[in-house]
Amino acid sequence: MSAYVPAIKIEDLHFSYKERPVLRSLNLDIPPSSVVGLLGSNGAGKTTLFDIVCGLKKRDSGVIRTRSNRRDLAYLTQVITIPNALKLGEMAELVQDFSRDDPQNLTQLVLSLSSKEQNKFADLYERKATGCSYGEKKWFVFLTLMAVRAEMYLLDEPTAGVDPEFSIYMQRTLRHVAKSGTSILFSTHNIAEIDRNCDFFYFLHDGVAQRFENIADFICFNHADSAEQAFVRYVTEEPRDHAACGALTG
Repeated sequence: MSAYVPAIKIEDLHFSYKERPVLRSLNLDIPPSSVVGLLGSNGAGKTTLFDIVCGLKKRDSGVIRTRSNRRDLAYLTQVITIPNALKLGEMAELVQDFSRDDPQNLTQLVLSLSSKEQNKFADLYERKATGCSYGEKKWFVFLTLMAVRAEMYLLDEPTAGVDPEFSIYMQRTLRHVAKSGTSILFSTHNIAEIDRNCDFFYFLHDGVAQRFENIADFICFNHADSAEQAFVRYVTEEPRDHAACGALTG
């Protein structure tokens, strides 16, 4: 049996901004071929964590191990910007050129979509960014990125600013791509997205990431009646022992 090699393993990560601790003693393990969520309040450090993993910010201390090099990481930032004069199709071609990816990968991904999604993509491909809504642009960029053959995808709130229709499209594509053997870590405020898509998730609070196997585990841990109540309790009350829920959710 081959040894377990995580897609990403983070140990004892620390990062401060202007002497204010943002991440402290953070540990995180992303298995191969998995979809893992990252839940947390605004300002918890989710984007900072992604930036550090991608090398955009320098950590104070800690170890980050990846199964492959950073060139095999694909990162969708929370906010996307496309020059207004550029057609979305031209943007897709630039991404393919930069990543040295086979253009057929995007074609194959689009063909896996519903006919309605395929028609939307074909329409947007020929339109300039200035004539598209933010949600349309973000969905198009998301598809373009997910067509890049990466070992690991980091998606920072991919459905933020996107209407429910495009959000459903994106989540469906996320699950489809995960079946190919890649790993996906995505941040969100949407508990339902965690419940629908993730093998497990981490909650990032006070600089520390705690793993939960599912939403039921999270609710039990916080002695709550709902996921929303559990969220509020987690960020406002004293830490408690996770072991008590193990027998109920394991």
